[in-house]
Amino acid sequence: MVRMLVVDDEIYALKGITQGIDWSDLPIEDILEAEDVTEAKRLLEEQNVDLVISDIEMPGLNGLELLRWIRDHRPHTLTVFLTGHARFDYAQEALHNGCFDYVLKPVDHDALKVIVERAIAEIGMRKERQKIEETVDNNRKQWTSQLPILVERFWQDVLAGRVRLSPDRLNRQLEYYDMPLTADSRILPILLSIEQWNVELDARDESIMEYALRKAAAEIILGEWPGMALQDRNELNMALLYLREGAVVNRADLLKRCGEYVRACNDYFHCRVSCYVGEAVGINELVDAFERLQQLERSNVSAPQTVLDSLASGQGTANPTGISLPSFIDWGMLLDNGGYEELCARIQETLNNWQAESASRESLELFQYGILHMLYQAAYRKGCSIYDVFTVNELTDAQAIRSTQQLAAWAGKMVSKMGLALAERQRDASAVIAKVQSYILDNLHMELTRDNIANSVYRNPAYLSRLFRKETGFSLSDYIAQLRIERAKRFLVDTNDKVSNIAESVGYVHFSYFAKLFKKMTSLSPQEYRKKNQTLH
Repeated sequence: MVRMLVVDDEIYALKGITQGIDWSDLPIEDILEAEDVTEAKRLLEEQNVDLVISDIEMPGLNGLELLRWIRDHRPHTLTVFLTGHARFDYAQEALHNGCFDYVLKPVDHDALKVIVERAIAEIGMRKERQKIEETVDNNRKQWTSQLPILVERFWQDVLAGRVRLSPDRLNRQLEYYDMPLTADSRILPILLSIEQWNVELDARDESIMEYALRKAAAEIILGEWPGMALQDRNELNMALLYLREGAVVNRADLLKRCGEYVRACNDYFHCRVSCYVGEAVGINELVDAFERLQQLERSNVSAPQTVLDSLASGQGTANPTGISLPSFIDWGMLLDNGGYEELCARIQETLNNWQAESASRESLELFQYGILHMLYQAAYRKGCSIYDVFTVNELTDAQAIRSTQQLAAWAGKMVSKMGLALAERQRDASAVIAKVQSYILDNLHMELTRDNIANSVYRNPAYLSRLFRKETGFSLSDYIAQLRIERAKRFLVDTNDKVSNIAESVGYVHFSYFAKLFKKMTSLSPQEYRKKNQTLH
């Protein structure tokens, strides 16, 4: 729908156009009126007007001045002028300044309506063209905003070994992603190894902080050099420095920037980071180059927060000899006996010595496996599941063996957690057993089953049976039988009740079973025991 404005200083001419012509068959939603240019400008500023029909000759500001104003302030508005034969030069100037068309006075209403109809069609086409242009512009902006993500995915595919392209296809891909590279360009990879966070972070916060570290790497390490900081599909962080044909990077400057980045991570991002600087390789060689950096990272267990140059000889190697493992059996006994604090001190002392001896990656892995085996054995001996104490992530923490300090922190945390859990479990077990014993004493005259005893303390029946035997040395059934016979013995001595009544009062419905069990446990029948021990007359 179109909004139209008619401007004429002659009121009859104005009304003749707005009211004397039947506009109902055209898509016009509103017709505004103005008697001079000043009022027309006000309406144009207040409302979106698509079409202006204006007289050229008016007192004060004329139609040509209105046209120039519309061209500067409302360029999408079309203008149709009304002019007399005597001033045809006005119409020519109006057309020169962008007027859509003109009508000679006196106005032929039918001719004016035809011109308005053409103007409305032009307005429709312009709006459609504008809509298309806006769509294209929005798509272009969206593509531009998404381009860094698409480039990161391209490198993730390269590092995952999914991209092995011919030079021609690789060139097309690089051009498509607007990357300043060709198939002959070289890439210098830098592995950003996050060794330890100095603050507690949940998974979401850690992901946010890693993103911040990559942004910092782009600013500090890459700086004005072309390249990108990204995370691969295995969540390893890196920076890729782009080197076009013949380009050479100042390696000393690069290593210096990496050192500044390591210090910035410690000072501002609360984490310890090392940089492993690779060699410049072709795009299709990047997977192997990055694997070499990971091997360099794995071998570095004694030099945290450092910059390692893969081209420097002897860097990142560790001495695999001269390391002796502790006795994890002795350590397990210490843990069983509640000495987890002493055990933590021994772990710290051992790994401090290992750091001085440049322990190998394999040695740290063996130590981690030994600690895990000790924890599993301790849980088994105490009759509990390891997963009642630890999460799967805690048990499978691959970051723990990145350095002796991280391994010491991980092992100390795990041992302390297990020690506290076992101590708490012992207290809980004693409390549960006391409640079970009290329940049994209060209900000896009732039928006692393993299930209703377990329900009284909200425990699994099988688990409770094992726990009761472990804590008291008796099975539930033996313990109940012993209490019942002891109570029966007391009733036999202290009362003259019939033996069958006594049997029933201690929970035995079948007298024959009671008599048989009594004799088995006392070597006397109930009657013989009463006769031998009763003093009542």
